[in-house]
Amino acid sequence: MEGAKRQAFAVILAAGEGTRMRSSRPKPLARLCGKPMTAHIIDSVFNAGVEEIVVVVGFKSDEVVESLTRYAPLGARLNFVEQKSQRGTGDAVAAAMTALPDPITFQGQLPPTVLVLPGDTPLIRSSTLVALLQSHAQGSAAVNVAYTELPDASGYGRLIFGKSDTVLRIVEHKDASSQELEITKVNSSVYAFSLDVILPALRRLNNQNSQGEYYLTDVIEILVRAGYGVAGFRVEDANEVNGVNDRNQLSFVERIMRERINASFMSRGVNLVDPASIYIDSTVDIGQDVTIWPGTFLVGRTSVGTGAEIGPETRISNSTVGDGARVVRSDIEECHVGEDAVVGPYAVLRAGAKVPANSSTGSFVVLE
Repeated sequence: MEGAKRQAFAVILAAGEGTRMRSSRPKPLARLCGKPMTAHIIDSVFNAGVEEIVVVVGFKSDEVVESLTRYAPLGARLNFVEQKSQRGTGDAVAAAMTALPDPITFQGQLPPTVLVLPGDTPLIRSSTLVALLQSHAQGSAAVNVAYTELPDASGYGRLIFGKSDTVLRIVEHKDASSQELEITKVNSSVYAFSLDVILPALRRLNNQNSQGEYYLTDVIEILVRAGYGVAGFRVEDANEVNGVNDRNQLSFVERIMRERINASFMSRGVNLVDPASIYIDSTVDIGQDVTIWPGTFLVGRTSVGTGAEIGPETRISNSTVGDGARVVRSDIEECHVGEDAVVGPYAVLRAGAKVPANSSTGSFVVLE
């Protein structure tokens, strides 16, 4: 369909400090399976086919820009916009609009879609974003609001639906009536807007609320009152839109992502003897027919060749292991292990060490 050909941009809101994380590191850079949390969202957006991505930064912006640029997938075009003062999500999106084309340049064409996401929902899948973009491109709504259903919706904004499954408004938990608090459809803070309508709607936002902030959620009611259609888009897996605000939530999200990573490798021909005890970063590459034994950690920019055998009780970081090699009960950091080599048991390879092909380190050794 012609609607599916709409150009798309993405806006990722990553300006927050994240005080509840109790960290000197900016919240978007919280480490998650080998990468900054927000870098996973950039990956999902890019894999959904959106190459033009605006990232709104704020707290320690230079550090965030440097890190996210370093981890960005090849081909992604990142544009960073600074939100100098934290005045709410509406203000953050308004800042991002300065980096997007003027809607007038698309006169006579279908207006582009603007995908808006928070920078703390790293479990969002690219397939979900593809479906959201298609739903928006093929429908007539000015905005599609992604939502999910939770038995306990405490703390979440609720979607208020009207006739024909149209969204009338989003009410925050603290502002909801007792009847509205019984609603289980909650806002995910992920949206697909038409570029031509979001700009004028943002200009009509005000900060007359208890927080003195400009809420992006208020845009929904503004658009409805102006006669535009607002549609809901249900995300079946509620975990995809779980936000990370503290260390407990980060740990929960990391467990789910680790399970996804392990399942992905097994589907590609890697044998994980006990997946629950094996930790593999999202930055690791593993060939077919590799066997990984319990208690193994593969972290950083690590590559394991076809047919290798790793573990048990082994840690390999930022290293290369050749085809057919064996590493047993050892610790390897920034090293190269050649094809069919044997490392360990109980070997320590420090940065720069090299194990030639078809050789053995022996047991209880330290190589530098």
